[in-house]
Amino acid sequence: MKENTENIKSDDAGKKNELRSGALRSSLTIELHTRYAIQLWTGREADARGGKGQKGKWRIIGMPFFLHLANRINEASFEDDPFADAVMLKLEETFSEGNRIIEHLVRELDVILRNVPAQISLSSVGSVSPVNIGVFSRTPVGYRCVWLLVGFDQLALKAFQAAHYGLISHRQRDEYLNRAGSSIRKIFGIALHYQRLGITRQDVVQNTALVIEATKLMGEVSFDVLSGKRRSSFSPPINKERVALLLSAKSAPTQNVPLTEDPPEVSIPVDPSVWAETPLDDLTR
Repeated sequence: MKENTENIKSDDAGKKNELRSGALRSSLTIELHTRYAIQLWTGREADARGGKGQKGKWRIIGMPFFLHLANRINEASFEDDPFADAVMLKLEETFSEGNRIIEHLVRELDVILRNVPAQISLSSVGSVSPVNIGVFSRTPVGYRCVWLLVGFDQLALKAFQAAHYGLISHRQRDEYLNRAGSSIRKIFGIALHYQRLGITRQDVVQNTALVIEATKLMGEVSFDVLSGKRRSSFSPPINKERVALLLSAKSAPTQNVPLTEDPPEVSIPVDPSVWAETPLDDLTR
């Protein structure tokens, strides 16, 4: 009987192991059609040489390096760095702003492309040999920027098509590209501005030298971010114990220590000869 019971338990354990699923896997590939979008992906290496009488070119980061930075910022946010939390929130807000700008510009171009005589039919535009790129990010923040780049690529296609058929001027085309591309470049700049110094909310409570240095480099973090009231939806869960410590430190009353006696008077000796040798006019000037 004991043997049968052990066999049943063994069978149950075996079934549980059989029902256990493996790790989830997924891949992502994007297709870019325009040179402008590809340049935003690749970035540009620095060139100190420059032409004759010209300054060299500075480095412009691309999407792969941004994905690396986004992962570092996300890790720092997980480690309770309030400066990383502030950057995560700013990135999310900039993504939303960039999406609104690109969607608005795409709608404008759609109206322009539809505003042709009924006898004219325009096909959709695309590259004969688009670039396919595999994308991997350890954080949703990275993918949000990739979506923005794909949206920029679609806008660029429509802008080039409208300019090709004379529906907009070359100057207007460039304005569309610059307005949309600046959203992505702004995101790159925000990520580059962050400096990882290993700060936590505990350092903020103690106002350590690291916090003072970080504030000089990156600006002050608002109390709404410190307390978790304002937080990116892509940030890891906040450390509630550190937040409670921060709130208690802020609400603690400032204790004034009364003086037990009046401070001693300090007299400064003056050499009379100085006054004697100094003309009165010089003293009153």
